[in-house]
Amino acid sequence: MAKRPRSPSPSKDASGDSDHDYWISEIIDDRASQFQAFFSPTMPAKELQNLDRIKDASHRILAWRKPSSQRTLVGGVHTLETGTDDDGERYGGRHVLKILEEMRVEGALVVARYYGGVMLGPVRFAHIENSARDAIRAWRQNDDSEGQKRRRIEDEDMEKASLIVELADRDQNILVLRRLLEDKTKETQPHAEQKPHSRPPIPAPDYSSMPLERLRQFDKARDSTVAFLLKKIDEAEKQISLKHGSPEIRETGSGTENNSSTDPKHDKRAPLMPFEEEESSDDNDNS
Repeated sequence: MAKRPRSPSPSKDASGDSDHDYWISEIIDDRASQFQAFFSPTMPAKELQNLDRIKDASHRILAWRKPSSQRTLVGGVHTLETGTDDDGERYGGRHVLKILEEMRVEGALVVARYYGGVMLGPVRFAHIENSARDAIRAWRQNDDSEGQKRRRIEDEDMEKASLIVELADRDQNILVLRRLLEDKTKETQPHAEQKPHSRPPIPAPDYSSMPLERLRQFDKARDSTVAFLLKKIDEAEKQISLKHGSPEIRETGSGTENNSSTDPKHDKRAPLMPFEEEESSDDNDNS
């Protein structure tokens, strides 16, 4: 027994009349007989059975499982309506329905068999079930892929919305930081030529019209700008602290020198005594 490559899936009726997708199994070959299944969660059962592409099949074995209009007496839950059509392959329909129930899916499932002239016996039912499973797996694989795609799009939309708000806030923070840096710089250079505040910033881009990748690039650029401004502000504050801090005292060969001699207040202060002499003076007072 050999298998041919899987047919394209999902597909539509070659006639183009159907608006429903269906998924196709691989073809199973056994002694000139071929089996191929077709599953659709939405197409009416008879429509699936009458696809143009399988109209020349020896048997088009059909089963369906779909919600019924009837409800259970307890809880009012919808029941499931099931049905089969052997189409000349005796007991074939029940094997197709078995797969629908076993895999807990709703929809229509058809297995097309092309008789090759050799009777296969009970193994034909295994081929019917295997091809039926394969068609449902093809649909599930596609459904999982579509679900992942939808989740990825939703995640990207959420990230984009968050970045738009974040970038708008960061632009305002950058404006505040730039003005603060200008003020700090002026404070470190009081006698320098006074310059007005920098020109008003260029209006922020229209973030809502940008793709996600572009927003990510802007986010990185804004991070770098904020880090740069904070570094410059920190450097300016250190210069201001040194400028307004305690006078720096250092010893020279001729005695103690005050580096802040330009300040008249410091000129009037008595020179500090060395630590050893202060201790000696205290001892004499106590004696």
